[in-house]
Amino acid sequence: MTNLDMKAAADDATPDPRIISEAPLLFSLSHSLALIDRSFGIDRIIADTGDDFVDSYYRQSLPGYSRLYNPWQCMHLPLHDGTLSEGEAFFAQAAEVARHLDDRPGQRVLELGCGLGANSLHLAERFPHVAFVGTDLMTQHVERAGAKAKAGALSNLSFRKASFEDLPEDLGQFDAIFGIETLCYASDLALVARLIARHLRPGGHVVLFDAHRKPGFGEFPEDLVTATKLYEITTAVARGFHDEGRWQQAFAAAGLEVTTAEDITEQTKAGLTTLHSRATKAFVQRKWRLALKVMPRYFARNAVAGLVGYHVCFGDRIAPDTSLGPITYQKIIARKPGD
Repeated sequence: MTNLDMKAAADDATPDPRIISEAPLLFSLSHSLALIDRSFGIDRIIADTGDDFVDSYYRQSLPGYSRLYNPWQCMHLPLHDGTLSEGEAFFAQAAEVARHLDDRPGQRVLELGCGLGANSLHLAERFPHVAFVGTDLMTQHVERAGAKAKAGALSNLSFRKASFEDLPEDLGQFDAIFGIETLCYASDLALVARLIARHLRPGGHVVLFDAHRKPGFGEFPEDLVTATKLYEITTAVARGFHDEGRWQQAFAAAGLEVTTAEDITEQTKAGLTTLHSRATKAFVQRKWRLALKVMPRYFARNAVAGLVGYHVCFGDRIAPDTSLGPITYQKIIARKPGD
């Protein structure tokens, strides 16, 4: 798509003829890119490739996660299978972790990159005899999550400021370690996999949910590659998502047995469709377009991620197709050999 095409499409805030005819409203990818270019400048966003804005992104986005996205302050996508309520969909990833637990005393669970603590809070309430530890790099996240645990009288849950690339030795070992849409920030997968293996008890499991670039990523249509880079950067994954298969390799090299590597992109469709529909308001309604100009930079750019997230997973056809998107959302589980 040329710059002239983008300008022509963006001159009118009404949808172009290539609307994907689903409810709620879905813009075609070309129209979405045109609106993004007009409001933010695609080249300006893609040029923002450093890691130094991750902290700013989460600080600026905190009001959105706290008040706008969902009432539980989950900082990840919901997973729908057609039978779940909204709450069940947001805690579907936590439900997978729960499948590796029972209520035996002495079990321990570690969450990597816990954000505002929603998943550990949910699990700690459900399993009162299991000890949970949540770690995150942001002091504000750890403090807020800790305050919630205290308010909920969850004595089996604690939070610590820590990087998953430098896990403190005194954390000890765990029966389960999980990360939900956070290990995309890892720069050294082999190191993180070794640390996870070190902190797993024999027979313990690591559970990972995240987005990955498909093989042959650069060969996808140019607009989809551009949309993916926009999605990555505006969700603060500055270096881009890891390639599909790299975590399986890292876990295997660390001595873990990969038991599951499942494409569950289809389950993200309802959530991504809703986000896309909400994001359209920011680009076509005058009051929201004006608001984007005064919002903090990284908070405002969440509208970009909302607009293109559907396309990077399902392509740009009337019928969504996971084979057409350059991104796959995966559930990966590995086990440490032993008891």
